[in-house]
Amino acid sequence: MISLSLDQSNGRQINTTDWENSIYKPTPTIIEAAQALYKGHNVKEISRHDAGAINLSKTTDCINQIIEKAKATPRKSICFLTGVPRAGKTLAGLNIANERMKSDKDEHAVFLSGNCPLVEVLREALTRDSVQFAKENGEASTKRKEKERAVKFIQNIHHFRDDNLETEKAPIEKVVVFDEAQRAWAKEQVSSFMKRKKGVEDFDMSEPEFLISVMDRHKDWCTIVCLIGGGQEINTGEAGVSEWLTALKNNYPHWDIHYSNLISSDNNYLSDADLRSWLLFIACL
Repeated sequence: MISLSLDQSNGRQINTTDWENSIYKPTPTIIEAAQALYKGHNVKEISRHDAGAINLSKTTDCINQIIEKAKATPRKSICFLTGVPRAGKTLAGLNIANERMKSDKDEHAVFLSGNCPLVEVLREALTRDSVQFAKENGEASTKRKEKERAVKFIQNIHHFRDDNLETEKAPIEKVVVFDEAQRAWAKEQVSSFMKRKKGVEDFDMSEPEFLISVMDRHKDWCTIVCLIGGGQEINTGEAGVSEWLTALKNNYPHWDIHYSNLISSDNNYLSDADLRSWLLFIACL
């Protein structure tokens, strides 16, 4: 079977001797990648294959252009970045959040995730690495100081939600990157949780709608970047892409929507035919 495949292949000839003697270059873990980005390395320097570096750079450049346009206009925008599991969405999101922190200190970009273990592991890794990096460079720093910085950069989506329930002011963040955004909670799930755990009786918004409403408090501009995984089952109580789009359609028509073609063409991302038609309609306006 392998011989048959090789005989029918029209691809570039591989030098097997060079391939066997080449060095092992594993793709970095998300922790290693986050540490490298946090230190100021470029995504090209941490991606171990050309296609990955090119795609991540193009994605970051595209999102940065959208953010810059939102700032200049000023407008409010939301981006839906798609990808199958292990396509590099989380790395892309971390890269975008990190890029925005470097481009303008007043933007206060944040990376949000509902994956509590991931949040804790990334924070701890960045904290320890930053303390060690400062020590090696003869700079004064403490674990407490570096952890505060890591906590501002990477937050749990539920903590972000709860913090913004306590005030009606716009958050300090202008750019929010939400990892696995299709797993945000539906209205029934949030309402039940808020009633049982927080004593809030009248919470009637889904997590996507509430997050958009929080960012919509800004008077000028802001951008939400939703990282959307395809081909994944939505667990009970999770909203999916449709909840984000429904909130935008019904309550936030003034927001600019940027999305991958897969959102409007692939059932793995969006199965609601009416929302697909709506997306195609507003794209023509």
